Amino acid sequence: MEHGTSVYWGVIQGTLDSLHFGDLLQWLQMGEVSGRLTLRDARGERRLDFNKGRVCYASSTLPEERLATWLATRSLAPIDELRRILAASMLRRAFFTDLLIAEGSVRKEGLKASLTELAETITGRILISQQMEFTFEPDHPVLDILGLSLDVEPSHLLMEAARRSDEDENTDDDEGSYDLALSGEAFESLFWELTRDGISGDDPVDGERMSELHDLIRDIVNTLSQWLAASPGLVPSPSGQIEGLAASVLGGEAVCLFGLPHAAWNQMVLSCTLHNSDHRGPLTLGALEKNAEALDLWEEMTSSEYLRRPDARRLDDFIGQGVATWSRAAAAAAPHLGVDPETATLAAHLTAVPTDLVLWVVTTLPVPHDGLRKTLMVELSRRVGSRLAHLADFPSVFREVLDPRKPTSLGACLHLGRECLPSTSTWPVTIPDDGECMLEIASESALALAADAAREVAEEAKIEIVAAG
Repeated sequence: MEHGTSVYWGVIQGTLDSLHFGDLLQWLQMGEVSGRLTLRDARGERRLDFNKGRVCYASSTLPEERLATWLATRSLAPIDELRRILAASMLRRAFFTDLLIAEGSVRKEGLKASLTELAETITGRILISQQMEFTFEPDHPVLDILGLSLDVEPSHLLMEAARRSDEDENTDDDEGSYDLALSGEAFESLFWELTRDGISGDDPVDGERMSELHDLIRDIVNTLSQWLAASPGLVPSPSGQIEGLAASVLGGEAVCLFGLPHAAWNQMVLSCTLHNSDHRGPLTLGALEKNAEALDLWEEMTSSEYLRRPDARRLDDFIGQGVATWSRAAAAAAPHLGVDPETATLAAHLTAVPTDLVLWVVTTLPVPHDGLRKTLMVELSRRVGSRLAHLADFPSVFREVLDPRKPTSLGACLHLGRECLPSTSTWPVTIPDDGECMLEIASESALALAADAAREVAEEAKIEIVAAG
């Protein structure tokens, strides 16, 4: 096998720098091999399933390459129906095509034709990718969905892909922003960045302790990476929140999402299941609540065991109180910066979720160094939030605050609200350079008025929290 490609326990893996994609497909076809070929780059995963050397299924985690999106753009089924079925499949962990065919929404012939086009497009985009890692798992069970499968020669895919790649206008100038490759050299690079920023001369670390911290952070990163690799974008919620939601649903009450960041996140994921460049999802909690009511999947969400995690009283109280204060403070700052207060409220709910996820892991595997722990929190929260928001195809205004690389008005609202929170450093940054660039988006007087409004509301919120016990 060529340099850069390794084989162990029957699994083949490598990069397309060392093994050309066309050669790999030809090898799989000539060997009449069965299994799953997974190809990864910074943006996500594409998968081709093989049955005796022929492609029998194709799938992708990229929002614009989801089968449901593909069907919607070809008007093979109503968009709302596709969104509802895809959302249900995510909650049930069931095959989308199973539900699609069972409900008679799309005929098998049309579905098979769309799958073939999708496989051709995926192949074309792999051909023009600058860097791609691959893994072939011969033991992976080949999908057999109600008898629906493709029977396409890889050589045909390559010919069609070459033609389509000339026509494909799909580009992403943000490629690399969603990278969460945290193994091997990528992890070592992250670790030394963390130690550079988190360990000062006032608290030196000797070699033995540094080695212990290295192994501990590697365990934390691996835990998050493994969970993210298996996640469709949905996040687990504390049991107490789920039980409260379930009681509301059973009682026939309208669900209010304020103060429930995990539920808001998951409903945003379900609302954005279909990639649509013209309608990029709800921008306020009110709009999100209406979408959730239309989907009518609350009962499935609250009964899903994989979306439930044990309560952690101190963490849950910290997140709950922080979200309530942050939302109100950011909303108060919003009018002074030309932002809808309701958008700022929703943004605070969404932005707090990656912090909760990282805190949950860090409380299980505590890091015994204050500076390193704070730096780890900020960096991992940004990476997790960026990755999940990309995977779920959130509206760009929210993705820009979850991965802040340029100043935005919404990011400034959240930044001013964050400054009012206890343990400010625990919460994620939403604007680069710690706010020094905010004069690029608003005048000094507008920023001052926004900051005053945020502080006043935050103080009122703190008094209410204390009074409530």
